[in-house]
Amino acid sequence: MERTKIKGITASDLKYIAILAMLIDHAAYLFVPPDSLLYTVMRFIGRITAPIMCFFISEGYHHTRNLKKYFGRMAIFAVISHFAYAFCFGGGFFARSQESMITTLFLCLLAVHVVNYEKIAMSLKIPLLLLIAYAADRCDWGHEAVVYALAFELARGSKKNRLTAYIGTAFVFKVLPLISTVLREPSYAAELWYNLGVFLPAAMLYFYNGERGGSKATKWVFYIFYPAHLLLLGFLEQKYG
Repeated sequence: MERTKIKGITASDLKYIAILAMLIDHAAYLFVPPDSLLYTVMRFIGRITAPIMCFFISEGYHHTRNLKKYFGRMAIFAVISHFAYAFCFGGGFFARSQESMITTLFLCLLAVHVVNYEKIAMSLKIPLLLLIAYAADRCDWGHEAVVYALAFELARGSKKNRLTAYIGTAFVFKVLPLISTVLREPSYAAELWYNLGVFLPAAMLYFYNGERGGSKATKWVFYIFYPAHLLLLGFLEQKYG
């Protein structure tokens, strides 16, 4: 019997959207003048990626068939991506740079595990989560990504609650600092409004239908594309930048 297709956006669709947004964001950072409208529009779109991937860290934790392999896969690609990230944004494979987003997502996964692992005493969970957040500040998106992943995780079970938790967290991380900055220096509004793009994922996740979509190989697309696009952009930046 043929399975009825559920309307909405699948997990595969969301991941491809996140990948495209990431490419647009990194291209803007490297090649577009930061004082241009094009730059802010492209970076506005780029705010889509991290929250969506944080959402799938929470989803993946509960749907993976082998948690150890999930952690191992994340760790391997975090190491690979470190060198690609350094090459793209630091100018060389061994340049000093912060860690890549894959490392951030690894830490997000670790934070979700700490929340769910019953053998860890409650008295230890908060210190461990603070330590993970501290480590994430050495990575792309920093502790903000860890908090997004935890917001999705702690509100798990209700789409409404998850969206409310995410929007509230995004408001604290993006809107309040933007308001504070603009009140001190109104001219910054034109430069920093792209951070409001962090609310775009909420609309997309609203239409998420819970279906995986794609094929079994789809889960590898982000892992492979992430370091590959950094290597390509880094090469183009060094050759033509």
